[in-house]
Amino acid sequence: MIKSVIKTKEIKLSYDSPKDKYYLDYLLNEQLKTETFYGEYALEEYLSNVLNFNTEDINQLYSKMNLILYR
Repeated sequence: MIKSVIKTKEIKLSYDSPKDKYYLDYLLNEQLKTETFYGEYALEEYLSNVLNFNTEDINQLYSKMNLILYR
């Protein structure tokens, strides 16, 4: 059920390279939710186990990810 709600809304994934943190922003029940993950494994576990994303969904999300860099 969560997946169908999220799939109809905007999902934004950002990666903070120096900190190795991923930020997942999405709307759920008209509220903005932000989840923070330390490392790729934690993010993928959440996406597949909690949000029921398959490998194709996860790869598509990575392809549109924002990269945060420090100079």
